[in-house]
Amino acid sequence: MSRASRTPAPTRGTPVWRRYMELPRYLRAVHGRAELHGLLADVTAELGFERVAVVSGATHTAALGAEVAAALPAVSPHPGRVESNTQAEVDRVARSEVRAADAVVAVGGGKTIDVAKSACDTADLPLIVVPTQLTADGIASPVSVIRQDDGTLLSGHGRLPIALAVDLDVIAASPPERTRAGLGDLLANESALVDWRLAARAGAAEVDDFAALLARSATDLVYGPPPAGLADGRPAPGFLHRLLRGLVLSGLAMEIAGSSRPCSGAEHLISHALDSLRPGTAQHGEQVAFGALVATRLQGRDWRALREFMVAAGMIGAARGFGLSARELIDVVRAAPAMRPDRYTVLSEPSSTEAAVADAVREIVAAG
Repeated sequence: MSRASRTPAPTRGTPVWRRYMELPRYLRAVHGRAELHGLLADVTAELGFERVAVVSGATHTAALGAEVAAALPAVSPHPGRVESNTQAEVDRVARSEVRAADAVVAVGGGKTIDVAKSACDTADLPLIVVPTQLTADGIASPVSVIRQDDGTLLSGHGRLPIALAVDLDVIAASPPERTRAGLGDLLANESALVDWRLAARAGAAEVDDFAALLARSATDLVYGPPPAGLADGRPAPGFLHRLLRGLVLSGLAMEIAGSSRPCSGAEHLISHALDSLRPGTAQHGEQVAFGALVATRLQGRDWRALREFMVAAGMIGAARGFGLSARELIDVVRAAPAMRPDRYTVLSEPSSTEAAVADAVREIVAAG
């Protein structure tokens, strides 16, 4: 199969009804390595991919990457290894790892997938994702988070996968905090949607109702009765499947909207501020869940119910502010709008004064 020819993205001012979108074709989940290998062989054959390049993480996902390469018509039996999510790594993969292939199969976690999405966007190649953990909606989103030369993280455009092939046994064996992070990322959607509508009311955004519907539906898949077993590290297979579908729906919502707005509001800005002021605090998704508590409180909605759900799901650190003091957390939230000044959220509202932010954070921390 020849390399996919991508229609150029519309320029600013293009009518919305002419907007170009990429959409995945396959979302398939199996149990066990043998079934995963067979699934990937079937999918690549159905898509007409004759030579694929396999890339994986450099540590514990490398073995699975090698198995996948052996099961496919791969350009090399040795998968390319992604060492970091830097721009230099993206350039290297785009130049060397994939040059002889007509598709890429990315096996691993968030960094590997982000680098593969960016490299495929650069090389204009289709992408199949084999996630080894469900930590964020990046498994099926058009957004890649790449570290720039100056050390800052930049969210840019990445190739949306044409297919996702998931071994739920691999997902179940991943550290439980990774799964809780994926749940936290989905819990952010509701506050992000409120922020999106606040931005539209302020004339700072336009809401795409179908993207909003997908984002809300994604959260509805996992937000209700607390997921059995997640708090003690044994999530039920049914919950993992719902989490997978929810994260994929979130990714599609962003592609339809043409931005991350359906799934990213003040809560993500707070997470970015934590990364900046308190690096290494927690997994991205758990930081986002804490940000969602703050945003929900400032939006005047029921933050206590959200907090109770988080605690029941084992996200106790996020619910308590990660052990940081109220003063430290207040400084983080106040710094959040500067993380992305062009994004209007509840933190941009006149009601979100310094005193209101301080009161909100103190109330959340005082909940214990």
